[in-house]
Amino acid sequence: MNSNKITKENLIKIIAETERENVNTVRSFYNTFEQTIKNLLSSVEHDNSISIRLFEGISLDGVYIPEKSKKNNLTGKVNVVSGKIKPKFNITRSYCEKLNHKK
Repeated sequence: MNSNKITKENLIKIIAETERENVNTVRSFYNTFEQTIKNLLSSVEHDNSISIRLFEGISLDGVYIPEKSKKNNLTGKVNVVSGKIKPKFNITRSYCEKLNHKK
């Protein structure tokens, strides 16, 4: 099985070529886009969640998992697990169908 890995830099070059735009301009836009997504996801707090619609049929969700106590089954010691943000990537069924639709 052959696998192609498209890196961030490859994607930037493809977009720049397709749009006939300067690579540095596209790189700046891409980096700003990436930082904006990270900032939005990291802003999730205990009383809310966020869903970012990246593209038609593709979204990135951030859900806050609150702090909780967890017991170690081997030692019996109770540890506190700090709250965290859990990112989740979603692709709709219709998007998957579009990918597999033969033209």
